[in-house]
Amino acid sequence: MTPIRRDGVRLVRCIPESMALVLGSRQSERLIDLGRAAQRNIEVIRRRSGGGIVLVDPHRSLWIDIEIGADDSRYVDEPLGMMAQVGRWWLAALVSLDCAFPGIWQFVGQTGSDSDGELVCFAGRSHGELMVEQSKLVGLSQRRTRDGARVQGQLHFVDPTDEILALLVEEARGPLRRPAIVDEQGRDVLNDRFLDALTSVVSASLSGR
Repeated sequence: MTPIRRDGVRLVRCIPESMALVLGSRQSERLIDLGRAAQRNIEVIRRRSGGGIVLVDPHRSLWIDIEIGADDSRYVDEPLGMMAQVGRWWLAALVSLDCAFPGIWQFVGQTGSDSDGELVCFAGRSHGELMVEQSKLVGLSQRRTRDGARVQGQLHFVDPTDEILALLVEEARGPLRRPAIVDEQGRDVLNDRFLDALTSVVSASLSGR
């Protein structure tokens, strides 16, 4: 992964070559049945940011990284403030494309793990993330260096929960909160236009429009 540039903002749509199960930085591979994952051609990797398991898929999710350099005026020193700002950018881009769910809202507060969010990312909620009723629509994670912050955002077109549960060595303690899912029409719009819409929102935030 390339270093963060200190003097600007860069948006990258990340499209994995194949399906992968991504562990948070503090999670152990012992959570996962690696043999079963291999049989399903699902690679198990680890990210540098914290949080729960995320399933990435080239066709069933949208994943965008936003890198904000420490010398850029849009950089926020306080990590939770940075998460909240990126969540607002995602929300504004969704609204601009008429892809915001009725009742969408941004969670503000401490990470909630009442539904095993520490185990599976989309079963919980963290500061700045976007929710539809009690289901997460956009999950965020953050990696910070002295050069800036990289905030990874993802939403799903297909619920990955059952795929994740099938790869766990032990069953989850109880039912997991399911994510909010974008329908087929919204998926096409987001695949074609969301990166441009998000880029426009981030650019407008620099000019103050």
